[in-house]
Amino acid sequence: MKRVLVIAYLYPPIFNSGTRRSLEFVNHLPDHGWTPTVLTVDSPDPADCDASLLDEVRPGTRVERAPLWTRHMAPRIAARFAGVIDPQRLAGAIEWRVRRFWNVPDECASWIPMAVQHAVRLHATKPFDAIYATGWPWSSFLVAEKISRRTGVPFVVDYRDLWKPAEVEWDKTTWLQRRLNPGLERRVLRAASGVIATTESFLGLLPQELLPKNRFFITNGFDEDDFPVAAPAPTGDRVRIVYTGVWRPGYGPDDLYAAVRLLKERGAPNLARLNIVTAGYAPGPAREYGIDDIVEERGRVQHAEATALMTGASVLYLPVSKGVYEHASMPGKLFEYLGSGRPILASAQPVSEVAKTLTQVGGARRADPGDVAGLADLLASLCESGPGAIFSPRIPSELAMYTRANLTGKLALALDSIVRQPRSAA
Repeated sequence: MKRVLVIAYLYPPIFNSGTRRSLEFVNHLPDHGWTPTVLTVDSPDPADCDASLLDEVRPGTRVERAPLWTRHMAPRIAARFAGVIDPQRLAGAIEWRVRRFWNVPDECASWIPMAVQHAVRLHATKPFDAIYATGWPWSSFLVAEKISRRTGVPFVVDYRDLWKPAEVEWDKTTWLQRRLNPGLERRVLRAASGVIATTESFLGLLPQELLPKNRFFITNGFDEDDFPVAAPAPTGDRVRIVYTGVWRPGYGPDDLYAAVRLLKERGAPNLARLNIVTAGYAPGPAREYGIDDIVEERGRVQHAEATALMTGASVLYLPVSKGVYEHASMPGKLFEYLGSGRPILASAQPVSEVAKTLTQVGGARRADPGDVAGLADLLASLCESGPGAIFSPRIPSELAMYTRANLTGKLALALDSIVRQPRSAA
């Protein structure tokens, strides 16, 4: 078995959509000839964690945790002033202020020195054959580049998002990040032996002249164990639409809420059949839209409850982030929706990675983002005739391409390629 160091800041117990990609790749890599060692952050903020995710880590997986430099050093510095000021209070003040200014390439930058130091020690004990780093955070890419420079081990970087600003509200960068990050990205790509992106469009948006020969796009996917038995379609007169995910500027169920409000204002027939359940963000927007008699907002839930909501739905609603992501990205939520077996109602551009995949796999309908009236018409048809009247069957052979086990096989091939042909020999 070859050995790979997986640099994944987002890993259990951190609760984040990016966590699932790292978690499932690591769980399946031993089945494809690679033994992973995970390097992740120590003591993440409890507010960002879900301890139940630790139960999903494959037994026997080696997980190493390196602290942020600020969290490691602040208590030591504060201890020197214990006779003058409360050391715990001072440590918190030091950590907050240092992290505020040490933010290139991102707010996880102070993890870099501790992670590199820890990884080099691990390699000296039992060498790695390859390094895999996934971002965001982009600090993970710099960790991989520095480890590779010190050890000679080839590395591959995995773009879940784009490093360069995407001109969307939730992807804000500081002046210093905008100034320095392009140069850091170029440095990483020049040194990398391979690059992975979640879509073919993402690969095309990267600086082509800097990309290594080994280029791959490996989408997100779903774990069949999350949906062990094909769930029967919900019965009864109710049409239950489920959305599980965050709500932030430029991404969320805005169109769905607006469409329901429009139907309510029209006095649409059969609207009493409609029940919408959401999870993943703080309750409140339904009341603001005046549709809290139709929409039940569950707040943040554990992953097992989210998958149960999916399989219990008549239809699942899928939005797509605004800006370049509307065309180039495929949210991880799409693939869990596919794995659940439920029909998908999407707000997505007609020429986009999401639309292409939904057409390929089947069992979906689409409205243009912002086309509230068009989405309202689809909801009205659902209330009148039910899902069976407007959704085509899903195509099992196409769906099988997106299982995590299959996709991890592609990652193993990518790792094999950089070990056989490191960047310096290309």
